[in-house]
Amino acid sequence: MGSVRETLAASRLAKTEEMRHGFETAYIDGTVASNLAYRPQFVSNDHRQGKKVLATVEDELLKCERFQISVAFITKSGITPLLQTLKELEKKGVSGEILTTNYLSFSEPAALKTLNSLSNITLKMYDVEAAGEGFHTKGYIFQKDEIYRIIIGSSNITSSALTCNREWNTKIVSTEQGEMAQEIVREFCELWNSRYTLSYDEFYEDYKDRYEIIRHQREIAKQEEITSLEKYKLQPNSTQVGFIQNLKRILTSKDRNDRALLVSATGDDAIIQTGRKAA
Repeated sequence: MGSVRETLAASRLAKTEEMRHGFETAYIDGTVASNLAYRPQFVSNDHRQGKKVLATVEDELLKCERFQISVAFITKSGITPLLQTLKELEKKGVSGEILTTNYLSFSEPAALKTLNSLSNITLKMYDVEAAGEGFHTKGYIFQKDEIYRIIIGSSNITSSALTCNREWNTKIVSTEQGEMAQEIVREFCELWNSRYTLSYDEFYEDYKDRYEIIRHQREIAKQEEITSLEKYKLQPNSTQVGFIQNLKRILTSKDRNDRALLVSATGDDAIIQTGRKAA
């Protein structure tokens, strides 16, 4: 029994040392050699370097023993590239909790239904309208043994956010005792257990109906012709043009005896008589 404890203690100590070296590389001197697995990293999409947020998320999913995700938006295109990985985790019995929101009714019901179909995933939705506050979190929490790896930044679960958008995320590495990891996990749990957070069965049907109504309204709006100001620009008719030209001629005339008279009963006809110009 004692040897087991000693082995575990030695393992924790070794991991802590790896993290210390990783912190030094990330925050003090980038030339210091360290184990990438224990090093904080900037996670972004950069086609020039072949980097994608998706690749980092997939890698962490495959290595973790448990995961928790909190994002404002989830789309079908966002979960499609992750689906095979999530199914592998389902086979291995790796459980996950995913929290999203009804903010702007942006998350796609089809994507939510697919996630809920996986037996290892529990899906919930935070009701921003009932809570009376915004929800814009983007966090991916991965746990293995006593180590947390957490990605915090700008990426929702959408195809653009995970593959091509300009996204800025930070991946941190921490033990269970680390202050930052504890605060992030505590915040997730508070949202997860909030009275404004609904289970899949509680939110799905109502959310789907609302989403379809809003989607239909957006499609109608796209089809409507955009009003052009040029289309409604007023133009004088031929009689009015003649009146303006004659009036301009009189006003610029040097003959002080010129005079103008306008007769217009309906506004459609104008008659110019020249005679004496008013002094």
